[in-house]
Parts: sequence; C-alpha cells; structure tokens
Amino acid sequence: MKSRSVFFYLLLFLVVLAGFFADAINSVLQLGSGAEGIIAIALLVYAVISWCFQLAPMSVVSLSLLLLVPALGLMDFPEAVASSFGDSTFVFFLGVLLLGNAFQHTALGKRIAVIIFGLFGNRPRQVLFGLMLAGMLLAMWVTEVAAAAIIFPLATAILEEARNRPDYSRLAKVMMIGVAWGPAFGGVATPIATGSNLVAVTYMEQYAGVSISFGHWMLIGVPIALTLLVCGWIILSREIKDQSPLVIDSDLPPFGLKEGFLLADFILAIIFWILGSSLDIPSHMVALFAGVVLFLPGIAVLDWKSSVRSINWDSIILICSGLLLGDVLFSTGVAEGLANILFIPALLRSNVFVRVFYIVLTVSVLKIMFSSNTVAGILLVPIMITLSTSLDIAAWNLVAPCIFSSALAFIVVTSSPVNVIPFSSGAFTPGDLAKRGIVMTVVSAIVIAIWLSVFSVFGL
Repeated sequence: MKSRSVFFYLLLFLVVLAGFFADAINSVLQLGSGAEGIIAIALLVYAVISWCFQLAPMSVVSLSLLLLVPALGLMDFPEAVASSFGDSTFVFFLGVLLLGNAFQHTALGKRIAVIIFGLFGNRPRQVLFGLMLAGMLLAMWVTEVAAAAIIFPLATAILEEARNRPDYSRLAKVMMIGVAWGPAFGGVATPIATGSNLVAVTYMEQYAGVSISFGHWMLIGVPIALTLLVCGWIILSREIKDQSPLVIDSDLPPFGLKEGFLLADFILAIIFWILGSSLDIPSHMVALFAGVVLFLPGIAVLDWKSSVRSINWDSIILICSGLLLGDVLFSTGVAEGLANILFIPALLRSNVFVRVFYIVLTVSVLKIMFSSNTVAGILLVPIMITLSTSLDIAAWNLVAPCIFSSALAFIVVTSSPVNVIPFSSGAFTPGDLAKRGIVMTVVSAIVIAIWLSVFSVFGL
C-alpha cells in the first residue's frame, strides 16, 4: 500500500512537471500535437495507470482531473465543469441508477425473474438460460451493474437449495459466470445499459455530428445481444451434466403499491426512451424524471437518504471525468495520434467483417490493459471518431464495434463490476472466468462482425 502511494504521488508530480516543461518536451519529441498535446498525454497516462492499478480511490483520481485540466492551462475551470458534470450524461446516468436502485429495494426485479424462470422450467440448463435472459433484459433498462445486483441474490438462493448436489461446485461456477454474462450481453442492446454507451452517443453527436437514436441503437444492439446470449448459454450449459430439477424459491410477498408505482414508472420510461426522438423529448430528461418520481410524496418508492448512500457515485464521477478527458484528447489532437498507433489503417479499410472482427479483438486486448470496460469505452470512442475522419469512413462504422465490445468484459474480473458481483460468491476463480472468457471474446467478435456486416447491407 505504501509503495502504491509513493507511485501515485510520483505520477502526479510528473504530470505537473510535464505541464511546466511542455514546450521544451515538445521541441525535443516533436509529437505533432504541441505543448497542449504533451499535457494531455501526461493526464491520460496519469488517469489510466491510477485507475487500472488503483493507486488512489477512483473518484479521487477522477476529480483530480477536474483540477489538473484548468491548472495546466488546457481550459478554464467553468469550461472543465461544463465538459464533465455539466454534460447531460450526468443527469441521465443518475436517473438510471436511481431506477436500478428501486429494483434492488423492491421485489419487482425478483418477481420479473421468477416469471421468466416459470417460462423455461427448473432444470439446471433451463434455469441458467433464465438467469442469463433475466439479466440481459434487466440490463437493457437499469444498467448492467444494477441487473447483476438484482439477479445475483436470486442465483444465490437457487444455489443454496442445491448444495447437496454432487455437481454443486461446477453448477455454482457456471451459474455465477452466467450472472455476469447475461447483464453484459444486455449492455450491448440499449444506449443506457452502460456508462460507456452513453458517452459514445454523446461523442457521436458532439464530434461527428451524428445523432444515434434509441430505436436505431436497439435495431442493431438487440439482435447482437440475443445472439450473444444463445452463444454464451451454449458455452456454459455444456458443462452441466446432471439435469435433475432445481428448487426455485418463488415465495414472494403480495404485489404492493410501491411495486405498482415502480412498474408504471419503468414502463413509461421505456416508452419515452424509445419514442423520445419523434416526440422531441431528450432521453436524459426521461431518465431524470423516472428517477425523481420515485421520491415524490404519495409514491415514495425510495427513501432519499438511503438511496444517496446506495448509489454508486464512483461510476458517475468516472463517467463525467471521462467526458472531460475525452474532450481534452480530442481537442488537442492526441486522439488522432493515438488512433494511428493503436489501429492499422489497412485492416480498418478492409471489408466490414474483417474490420469489425479486428476492432472487437483489439478493444478486448486494450480492456485487459485498462482493466475497465468503462474506461476503455470512454478513451477509445474519441479515438475511433478521429480515425474515421482521417480514413474517410463513417464514424458509426468504427464506433459501433468499438463500443459494443467495450460493454463485454469476459476475461478479467476487475474489468467490470458485473464480474465482481458474482465473483464475490467465491464460486469461480479469475482463472475460471478467463478460461471461458477468452472463448466468449472470440465468439463475440465473430457475432458482432456478422451482424454489422448484415446491417451494412441495409445501410444501418
């Protein structure tokens, strides 16, 4: 711990030093991005290393960027705040997290999952599919992290009843990996399922001038998610040999008024998210409204004080600081320089299948380096947009495979909270996840490449 602290302060000192001597460093290295580019690179290295190796709390590192960017002269402080917490993504993600929190504090999430299980039966492979499907469907609307948090206790209850089975260890391992994979697949299906999806939509509009509607994203994302679900289930279910029935605890309290309010709020939010572009209602307003309604007198699905403590503020602060860092990388030209290093233009100019397959695998490797799918998405999307301009390729053609794959963290446990939640059960090791995750990563690259090739034929 002490060595990490020393490394963090050394890294912070080097960033400040780079800011003071940026002109001199640039005159020697001639990187082409100028003194501001040197500072931006220093901030990028500082953020990525600090985040990946957890040199300091994630929120502390994120907030320090808000101080360093204006302190080193890249923009003034009000502009830095406007580019981070002033962005509509902040209220969007806050509203979605509040909605997800409501699912965790009522029986509605479990009720929905039990209904799905009732449709598929109680044999292990069927239950596994039900778990993964429930996780995927929930993740589409209440973020993949919230979906995993909802499904995890249900999976735990199921496995608790199966402790006397001779194949309990293998069953628990497969089930808990399924708890991680299901919500991850749902993370591809809608623009609100992950923070990096929201960032991608924001960047596309700001830097590429392209508006990706909720419906357009779902038209592409849902078929990919469903195909990944089937492939992931096949990979995991093959390990389950004993097909004797499982006991599923469906003992739920009576459907209450709070659940009714939450269900109505949830359905209305979905409707307005899908129809928002045609009704000229911004998605972030819908999300904030859906979150705020839960606290109104007479409804009170949630208690404000307990909800404030339950919300994952780290993820919100990370996303906002990521927006700021992306803005800095884009405006200083560093994104373009990084794009030329990370991606080979010849492969990106290939046919759609080769290009998408290459991007998905490259992003998957970079996620291992970044140790965070959210960080990977935040950092890579502006790079892909810049690269699309230099290669004269439509930005969405490069951003889509990049952002879809950034939502899928199959190999490293720490790459996503979706993995960490079921990992906390102790049912599987990092090696267990990596072994199956490598296979799923290659499969996902093929699936995304096939579907985006199909959509390109129709001009989507």
